[in-house]
Amino acid sequence: MVILLSMLQRGKSKWYHSTTPEEVASFFHQYLTEKEYRKKIDFNDKETKKLWNYNKEKVSKLIDRMPMSKWSGSSKGLVTYENNVFKINIYVQKEDEDILYEWTKQICLYRLHYHFERKANNTTKK
Repeated sequence: MVILLSMLQRGKSKWYHSTTPEEVASFFHQYLTEKEYRKKIDFNDKETKKLWNYNKEKVSKLIDRMPMSKWSGSSKGLVTYENNVFKINIYVQKEDEDILYEWTKQICLYRLHYHFERKANNTTKK
């Protein structure tokens, strides 16, 4: 979802265009580290703790392994990731751009909120 949110930042007519791990690395890192609870949830193992300080190459490699490769492998063709290019395989008619963008953005924000709030609440209960 962080990758999708990064893509959505490009605006209504460009969000669904292809991207690469290098293009989204800075946003991905900033989003996951700007809030302490996000950092502790998603950058919490030995390997990812090393990424608390931004390193574009290492963050790009992480994005390559997961989530881009994982998402494309489980999407039944809706998303592909080949030759370092992540692509959502949809055709969007101009008249549908606004509504598709808004719906996608709302779903993305909801899913991110649910993911982090649920895990943050479970962490504080322990």
